[in-house]
Amino acid sequence: MVKEYKRRRRKRAPLGTPLWERLPDELVERIIGFVRQRLFSWDLRRHLLCARRVNRALADGLHTVLLLRVPPTHPDHVDAFAEGLVRLAWDLFDAQLQLRQGSAHIAHSHRYHWSLHADQHHADVLRHVVRRAWFQAHPLILLADYQRAVRAQLRTLVVDGDRAPATGLAKDAMAKFIGSVLREPSLPSHHNSPQVRIVLQSMEWAWNSLGS
Repeated sequence: MVKEYKRRRRKRAPLGTPLWERLPDELVERIIGFVRQRLFSWDLRRHLLCARRVNRALADGLHTVLLLRVPPTHPDHVDAFAEGLVRLAWDLFDAQLQLRQGSAHIAHSHRYHWSLHADQHHADVLRHVVRRAWFQAHPLILLADYQRAVRAQLRTLVVDGDRAPATGLAKDAMAKFIGSVLREPSLPSHHNSPQVRIVLQSMEWAWNSLGS
């Protein structure tokens, strides 16, 4: 006698229920992290915009990448790029965020990066944006414009409760990363010190007066 096996019926989500909403928060965060890694490494603006339309979680998770993709010819480029740069710097060197997200973290090295060090790769990508803005005829964008916008964002993101002031090694790493991105395009890579000092001064100004 051949034993008959009934086909197991899988439980399906009710009609009209987004399957994404049924996933655990930890899994959603990791999926967003891997998507962000891919979209940051490649110039896929069209894919970025499509991914952000999937749901609110992806829209929020990819917000930083979208800010950094605003072209230098756009009138809001400086403010958007500065906010994205500061947000990225915070995320890159947030030890707790790295521990929670693991290989899905934006600083994790993976096969889509040209460099073994993701922060170096990101800085190289963003320096190309600054270089394009530096040499374009219109609108005229100076490094001082980026510096003023970064200074404002360092304070605004803390005041709004989006980020907490960085300290110790994380603060120094953030300053070095931002300074390396905003280096004058005509200077070699080891001439980051003046920009790093400016960023550190901006951090002191932005955070030391918050309690007063």
